[in-house]
Amino acid sequence: MPFYKTQRLNISRFVALLLITSIQLLVIGTFVSCSRTGTNRHGNTVHVKNISELTAAMAAAQPGDQLVMADGTWQDAVIDFNATATEAAPITLKAQTPGKVILTGSSKLTFSKPYLIADGLLFQNGIPASGNVIDFKTNHCRLTNTAVVDYNPPVSTQGYYWVFFSGSHNQVENCYFKGKNNNQPLIGNDQDDSRYNKVNHCYFKDIPYSNVNGREIFRIWGYGRSEELGDDGGFFTIEYNLFERAHGEGTEIISFKSNHNVARYNTIIATRGGITGRSGNYNTVEGNFILGQKEQGTSGIRMAGQGHKVLNNYIADVTGDGLTLMTGEYIEKDLTGNYKPILREGTPLGRVPSYGHVRNGMFAHNTFLNVSGTDMIIGSSYKASWNTSQRILIPESNTVANNLVVKAAPGGGIAVTTPTQDKTAPLDIFRFEPNTYEGNVIYRGTVAISPEPSGFRYADPQLTADAYNIFRPATNSPAADAGVRVVTATATNRKYDTGTPQAGIQRPLTPKDVGPAWMR
Repeated sequence: MPFYKTQRLNISRFVALLLITSIQLLVIGTFVSCSRTGTNRHGNTVHVKNISELTAAMAAAQPGDQLVMADGTWQDAVIDFNATATEAAPITLKAQTPGKVILTGSSKLTFSKPYLIADGLLFQNGIPASGNVIDFKTNHCRLTNTAVVDYNPPVSTQGYYWVFFSGSHNQVENCYFKGKNNNQPLIGNDQDDSRYNKVNHCYFKDIPYSNVNGREIFRIWGYGRSEELGDDGGFFTIEYNLFERAHGEGTEIISFKSNHNVARYNTIIATRGGITGRSGNYNTVEGNFILGQKEQGTSGIRMAGQGHKVLNNYIADVTGDGLTLMTGEYIEKDLTGNYKPILREGTPLGRVPSYGHVRNGMFAHNTFLNVSGTDMIIGSSYKASWNTSQRILIPESNTVANNLVVKAAPGGGIAVTTPTQDKTAPLDIFRFEPNTYEGNVIYRGTVAISPEPSGFRYADPQLTADAYNIFRPATNSPAADAGVRVVTATATNRKYDTGTPQAGIQRPLTPKDVGPAWMR
């Protein structure tokens, strides 16, 4: 055979052998246990059937991959989500069918590296062996389309969070939480190095009441917990969430204990407690619907500290008070020899106030409708537990403007009150700047401030209910376009109606607006 024909035959055999080998490798690749059955925009889709396969898949994952958990019950699946992703190409851990991957027993999820997403999981009827159910121990991660239902221990005194943030720039969105009955809050933010986390469009439902302190739905620690006035803070955002019979401890639904946080556009229905700025400064509570439905123990908003903005909230049918501004505690020195301060190491004086002094705040465009208690208390608990406690700092230099108060019946009680300062020694050394009252309208209630300041008008606001049973001033109402000009988070130098809603969300949220898509 000629030399050139021999060469041509060898080349043909080589090409055929290469083709066969490639086909064999392709076939083998389709049968590996963590099978890569397709590609997405950035990476591969990897299906896993058990925790061993998931652990291996996370170790081998590349940025952009999707790790798909098979439908079924995952018993005792302790997931350390530690795949290496990037901002441009996150890695997603998702259910094969949202809501049909059921994690139970001692199952838990920890985000350990940044840019990871968990999607469509259901935690149900379990209890973590240690730690919390879901932990964010890193930055820039997201939990979405997920539910935690009745994930409780056999005894309620065993405490853990259902979600805890100890990193920054993380998000929980469109999730559902039902039935937590044990100690510790449902969601918490660490007091160190946890900033700019966010929870939005979630549904908190049927959290049973227990008169045990520390069972808030949210507890947001951070800088400002000891009343620091610097620029740092928690920077936590809680927005567009629905709370329905989410009682917890029955006092604080949302508890801010740090600076620069926001609670806005949430709807709270028949839930004991209220939104609370327990400690910290410069927090914003805006555009929330608090609908008590006369449930025992319901209240509106309670604040302590400086520079807060409470704007455009609608508070109706609560059995407690509407807006409560606390009397602050004086800690500079012992005034009587009997003072017993709250001691805390690492603070300038070695002690902290039980409540911060409410100063330089803006409390405007809020509606209080059929509130059983007092609608606005400007200085609650003055001289409480005097003189082992020194709660004598009356709120000062605040603006209270364009608020609407409507009592349920004629002679409905006190709409607004503030304490009268005790000027006997040793309290005669204190001088408080006045608060500014402007454009407030009151119907069927009284102002218990002596002497009564200007800034209050008594008139029937002629409210009419809209399609969502939210009452607003009619066109010819004396509250229509009657607000004085104030600077708020949503408006500068223009008039609005007295009361709310003025801007932002215009109706209460419903279950169709929140929670996982697969539950709606």
